[in-house]
Amino acid sequence: SMIDREHAVLTQVNNVVGTLNILYAMRQDFPDCQLVELGTMGEYGTPNIDIEEGYIPIEHNGCNDPFPYPKQPG
Repeated sequence: SMIDREHAVLTQVNNVVGTLNILYAMRQDFPDCQLVELGTMGEYGTPNIDIEEGYIPIEHNGCNDPFPYPKQPG
C-alpha cells in the first residue's frame, strides 16, 4: 500500500468498499448480526516500541533472531 500513490489509493478503496459491501450484505441477509473490525491496535495492542515494518532483533531465552514485524502470515 505504500509503494506509490496508486497502490495507496487502491488499498484504501478496497478496504472501504469491501467493508461497505459486507455491511450492506449483513443488513440484507443478517440484520441482527454485528460486525467487529480490528485495526492495527486490535492486532498489535500498544507495545512500548515503535510499530515498524521489516525486521526487528529479538532476544528470547538466550537466542537471537531477526523477527518479521508486523507479522508475515503464511
